[in-house]
Amino acid sequence: MENDRLIKRRILLLMSLLVMVTLIPIAALSGVYKIDVYTLFYSRGTIMHEIFINLRLPRIVLALLLGGSLSWSGAIMQGLFRNPIVDPGLAGITAGASLFAGVGIVFGHFLPFLSSMWSLVVFSFFGSLVTGFSILFLARQNGKSEVYNLLLIGIAVNAICYSAIGLLSYIANDAQLRNLSFWNLGSLGGANWNSIGHFGPFLILPIFFSPFLYRKFNAFSLGEPQAFHLGISVESLKNLSLVLIGISVGAAVSLTGTINFVGIVVPHMVRLLIGQDYKFLLPITYILGGSLLLLSDTISRTILAPTEIPVGIITALIGAPFFLFILYQNRKGKI
Repeated sequence: MENDRLIKRRILLLMSLLVMVTLIPIAALSGVYKIDVYTLFYSRGTIMHEIFINLRLPRIVLALLLGGSLSWSGAIMQGLFRNPIVDPGLAGITAGASLFAGVGIVFGHFLPFLSSMWSLVVFSFFGSLVTGFSILFLARQNGKSEVYNLLLIGIAVNAICYSAIGLLSYIANDAQLRNLSFWNLGSLGGANWNSIGHFGPFLILPIFFSPFLYRKFNAFSLGEPQAFHLGISVESLKNLSLVLIGISVGAAVSLTGTINFVGIVVPHMVRLLIGQDYKFLLPITYILGGSLLLLSDTISRTILAPTEIPVGIITALIGAPFFLFILYQNRKGKI
């Protein structure tokens, strides 16, 4: 029985890699400008080759890293709360990054250090870290951080941040309001090798920590008391997990704005297929999360070409029905 489960998980891992490898050339060749294989390998120096190297390829890489990071963070959040409808947005990290980005967009002309888009990305990344560490600090009581305290404080921080974003929208001029709206819808249109070089390591970071976390989360899934008796430092696990989520999700939101539902849909789907074994759950979630965002981005820039739909709209159209399905199944006691 155990061998059958192991084989099933390995097959799913290979299938997820196959899905990703299949989607990459589809995304590379699709778009307003049609690119063929000959252009990629034999027409260096042409406009089409430059479009591929400097526009499409960094966009593909960013989609894979960013989708993987969001999905991995969702899997960790669901593991911490032992709840299938939790995602990194509930921790307030996404809202914190969005708020700092909004401040930069509306008041950037008063703040010299926010004179460029790159400075805005750094500022919003800083905002995500500040928010994440603040929530972690506020949730601590007698040296411990209760999971539900983290959730409640995250909900409160979300409300405060989005209220502040609403105020920024009210006082913004037309150009600033368009930028705010575009940021909150999410887009990979700004992908470039410079941003990937600076923030890519933060998006890859989760997958490097997976080998050190999966045994602890397998024990944690049994319950906090059981994990403690198995020698797991529960508080250290919570703190490390929230720090990793803050860094990876903060980098993601800083680069592309708010992209919802990826952190709910993928980890829950993988968990339904293979169960709670985090040894396979974390890498498969990372791969399929990147594949889902790559597919969504390809759809967003081709379905109404040459107009580009913000990718956050596509992920919401995919994720919202799935979220309702989870709620329905949960109410029937099937989850």
